[in-house]
Amino acid sequence: IAIRAHVVMKAVGSDQGAFEKIVLSIMTGSAGQVVEVMFSLLGGASGAALPATVTSLLCNLLADAGCISFEKDSSSSFNTQTELLLIAAESILSSFAVQEESNIGVRSVVRLLLPHAPPKRIKPDASNDDDGESSQDEIFYEPRISSMISEAISHHLPRSDAEARDLLKLCEEAIRLGSVRIADTCESIAFSRAVSHGSKSDLGRQVHWLLRGMEVQSSWLPSEYSRTVGFASHRHFDALCENAAHSLISTLAFNASLADDEGGDADALSVSMRVATDVVDAVLRDDAMASVLKGHVQANLLKHVVDIAVESARGNSSAVAENIIHCLKETKIDNAVTTLASPDFYLELLHISSVILSREGRSESVQFEGSQCTKCAFGVDGMNVLMTRLTQVLSWDGVMCSHPLLSKKPNLEREKYYGALRLTFCKGLTRAFSSVGHSAGGGPKASANCGVQNFTLEEQVYLMLSPCI
Repeated sequence: IAIRAHVVMKAVGSDQGAFEKIVLSIMTGSAGQVVEVMFSLLGGASGAALPATVTSLLCNLLADAGCISFEKDSSSSFNTQTELLLIAAESILSSFAVQEESNIGVRSVVRLLLPHAPPKRIKPDASNDDDGESSQDEIFYEPRISSMISEAISHHLPRSDAEARDLLKLCEEAIRLGSVRIADTCESIAFSRAVSHGSKSDLGRQVHWLLRGMEVQSSWLPSEYSRTVGFASHRHFDALCENAAHSLISTLAFNASLADDEGGDADALSVSMRVATDVVDAVLRDDAMASVLKGHVQANLLKHVVDIAVESARGNSSAVAENIIHCLKETKIDNAVTTLASPDFYLELLHISSVILSREGRSESVQFEGSQCTKCAFGVDGMNVLMTRLTQVLSWDGVMCSHPLLSKKPNLEREKYYGALRLTFCKGLTRAFSSVGHSAGGGPKASANCGVQNFTLEEQVYLMLSPCI
């Protein structure tokens, strides 16, 4: 066909034209001329979306079919296919931005570039293996493609949850293959939706999208790249849980300090309770993050604080005490010994505990004779936790530390309050010891409703007398 075309062109005297030479070159099998002509003469370099995209796709098709082979120069990072893809992506973004349809442009760019973005595992060259042992696959990664996807997404703010969800689904496969940069961008998408819902006071949707951002970083990425801390969604989720817990526990402590006939601030309690329960319900409904949040400090703290409020409304002092101890007792979290509640919570939780113990002291008298024993909300081990935290609070406020460099000293009213708190805890400890019954053989046995763990009396006394923080 090429020979016949050349004969015809020569017969009519048009075989010397530039275009005719290009056509003949293509007909003789020079596929590279197709891409060159598309790029230079037919609009591939004009910035228009359609010809730039067609040029890039045609180049990829010819390369996949083996019609074009690109010489690889180790000293140069230039890649024709990559360059054409990037030009097409930029043309698409600019074209749709002019038409005020940037959402379509971003999705089109992501769909165009994603097949070329995931890292690929390549078998290493056996000749370079000096030891003769099989080494791990090498990762071939084209960073410019992923960077272009990240830039396109990060400069676009999704207008709806559906649009954000669509972008996350498009990028999920690349993230699961290890594209960290795309994961960071998708986490920012989820965070932007959470901020949008937070501005509308929609806590349920806000928590949902914060968890989506955490899922991208913690679950989608391979284990060697996954993160559990240090990114926006995680930090704001922690702050949301802790702020909701602190607001609720502060309201409970304020209401507990009032006399029974005075009631309390029911409106503030209702608002704080609604916020806390909305966050907890949103977390419990999220099956995808259940395993990740199993040991989450702030989420577990909020759950215990909500349980304290619920059981307090029911008048179940034992359940309230159990949840307070869960918040204040030392627990091993991420190889560190700490408490669920931060030090900011200590005094308010101790205040609620003192109110429970004071009510017990007024309603029951301690009985030492016979087999009778008074019931207690806190066992000896629970009182050990309370008094340990109280010791810390007193030390921080300068009550139990006389060092001359410690300038912070509580006022007289504060000192009286701390004295009353210590006296209440001492009386509670007395009732805790007296509530321990004895079996027929004379061995000590903890009361069923006292404390969190069933320690023997000797173990509980040892805990009380052992050194604390």
